[in-house]
Amino acid sequence: MRILWLSMNPGLYGLTEGIAKHYNGGGWIASLQRLFISDNNIELALAFVTETQLEKKQDENFTYYPIISQRRTRWQKIKEYYGGYKNPNKVSYLNEVQNIIGDFRPNIIHVFGMENPMVNVLGELKIPQIVHLQGLLIPCQNAYWPAGINEKNFVRVTNKREWLLRNGFIYSFNSMKVRSVREKELFTKVKYVMGRTQWDRNITELFAPHAKYYHVNEVLRPIFYENKGKWKLQDDGKFIILSVISENMYKGLDLIMKTAQMLMSLDIQFEWHVVGIRSSDRIVSSFESVLGINSAKVNIYYCGIMSSEDICKKALLSSLYVHPSYIDNSPNSLCEAQLLGMPVVATNVGGIPSLVEGCEPLQLVPANGVCELSHSIILLQKNPDLAVAIGRKGYKLADKRHNRIEIKKTLMETYQRVIYDY
Repeated sequence: MRILWLSMNPGLYGLTEGIAKHYNGGGWIASLQRLFISDNNIELALAFVTETQLEKKQDENFTYYPIISQRRTRWQKIKEYYGGYKNPNKVSYLNEVQNIIGDFRPNIIHVFGMENPMVNVLGELKIPQIVHLQGLLIPCQNAYWPAGINEKNFVRVTNKREWLLRNGFIYSFNSMKVRSVREKELFTKVKYVMGRTQWDRNITELFAPHAKYYHVNEVLRPIFYENKGKWKLQDDGKFIILSVISENMYKGLDLIMKTAQMLMSLDIQFEWHVVGIRSSDRIVSSFESVLGINSAKVNIYYCGIMSSEDICKKALLSSLYVHPSYIDNSPNSLCEAQLLGMPVVATNVGGIPSLVEGCEPLQLVPANGVCELSHSIILLQKNPDLAVAIGRKGYKLADKRHNRIEIKKTLMETYQRVIYDY
């Protein structure tokens, strides 16, 4: 079988060429790719968009096709921003992908993500194409602003540079609105969809009722398999809460701040370590200004972007993992925490309930549920045996869900079914 992947992530090529540091280990695309190393039954090609001048490369049974995107000038970016992102190029990279198809001759094309710039090939090629759902812009745009906050709150904290370049949170929201309309249009062209939660299945049925849906779980980063089930509650007296989020408005940083403030007011001893955000990031100062909360005074520590190895070490020394997002499909950070055996508490949104099926009620809290999240944290702090039991149950779920042998088998069966059906 000859399989062509279209991804925004360079996978293992990025690791060997040193261009994937942002992905902290190559991301889950690289993790999935590792399953196919030296597999004589397949030939795999990975096409990705990059501004770095790279050449086509062959390694083992992989062929890499970098699609070079010209770096936009500052004036081009400003023109796009002031145009309101309203004119996306609907044939972007189609010619490049067609050239790759002519060279590689794939049996099937696997598109990673509806937000992928190469998703425009849908419906334009005479080869079966399956879209792997990742983030979904339509529901993310709907949940963009946290409860009690809207763009008016951010007018006064938007600096002059953001007003000039139109690249702050308000403009990110406007961009997402336009791209959501485009995503809805693309759903009409999707014939085969791959997902992993009840939520992304529901979204598919809503916007692409004609499409066939296939359930395929995701591979996590290697370091978490190497340490699976190794989490133990520390006896040093510290209670450390860990969250791994990105600098997006809807990822729940405001919920962390408000919950930390409530815990402090109740005289609860804790530290809250936030990975993926730096103290100097705009989202921190913006939320601090809007909410009137000083992160340092409520024991929040920003750790910035960390390698997968360092995140794993930090997780093994933490007491609890909290995922505060207002919308999410299947956050790998939560899955990785489960695989280590950590107790987790998360907001009851998107695909997260599929990850903690049969869980304790305290593990799922409402979006923006400051009181409910505070109660769950305090309960687990005071009941270490319960925390350990929740962690072990989550580990069993994650160990089964992220079994690499089963994932590869299911993925290959999905490819075969799509090719046969097409």
